Amino acid sequence: MKRDMDLVRRIILATTELPYGETLNELEGVSQEEFAMHAIWLQEAGLIDAIAQAGSGSSAKFAIISRLTWDGCEFADAIASDTLWNKAKENVFKPGISFTFDILKDWLKAEIVQGFPTLVKLA
Repeated sequence: MKRDMDLVRRIILATTELPYGETLNELEGVSQEEFAMHAIWLQEAGLIDAIAQAGSGSSAKFAIISRLTWDGCEFADAIASDTLWNKAKENVFKPGISFTFDILKDWLKAEIVQGFPTLVKLA
């Protein structure tokens, strides 16, 4: 299974909407296996706190996401804008070009910093 960065974004943004004390264990239109595997990857990246397992057998594929970590909150802020996300997909996720998650995070940070002069003028 490959990482689906649109699914990563959906999970992160859905987690930001969780009321305190509630959990996320599924997304509409996403198999339990896909959800669990992406939750495991997000946990490994340090973006979420979760209990997850993607072993063999249908009952072994589950994930319960409890919250975003500090880095997860930072990443959620960076990907919240549909405009910036679509720009990232055009510039970072080009077909046939390899990228790492750190490259995506660095690119998003650079785009946000580049927008600061505009934000300062608005203040």
